[in-house]
Amino acid sequence: TTRGINRREEKGLRDMLQCRVNFLDDTYFILTIKFFFFLPQRNALGQDLFNKVCEHLDLLERDYYGLVMWDSPNSCIFISASVPCMLVSGPVTEFFVNIKFYPPDPSILAEDITRYLLCLQLRKDILIGRLPCPPDILALLGSYTVQSTIGDYDPNLHKNNYVSEIVLAPNQSEELGERIMELHSTYRYPVPTIKLTHMSSNTFV
Repeated sequence: TTRGINRREEKGLRDMLQCRVNFLDDTYFILTIKFFFFLPQRNALGQDLFNKVCEHLDLLERDYYGLVMWDSPNSCIFISASVPCMLVSGPVTEFFVNIKFYPPDPSILAEDITRYLLCLQLRKDILIGRLPCPPDILALLGSYTVQSTIGDYDPNLHKNNYVSEIVLAPNQSEELGERIMELHSTYRYPVPTIKLTHMSSNTFV
């Protein structure tokens, strides 16, 4: 009977696939989804997984982001919305949230979470050398990062090369650190996220 077939499907043809989704803030989310060996039409697709991730992040502006698998630090594959998750083998399938493209005008972004993720992606891309950045802009972005990390400059707390523990760029030099500290000392109150995001649209080569 149909009911008997359905029960056999549930018992014999189904297995569970664990997916680890790594976020841009270095946290992660574990999802367990079921897949069917002989019923591929019933398997979760890349879009299903991405939707769950967006719900977890409460991410509404979804067009800028996707899920990827990395071949190397500079080479990744975006997971197609129509590809079944089970086609990627391994005991734990690992994905990463990644930006598809930087918006030409970040001021159009409506959600704080979208801007926040964009900032995290920007910092990662600079840090590993994927996104070349002129020294003056790198110092400015670095100073914004320091301000958002430790707050206002305090001469009683922030002595010597206090930014050395915050890695902001590949092969970070003392000269860069000095310029970052010089800029940081002029800031008061948190730096709005939009100041970070607007830099991505017209300052990188």
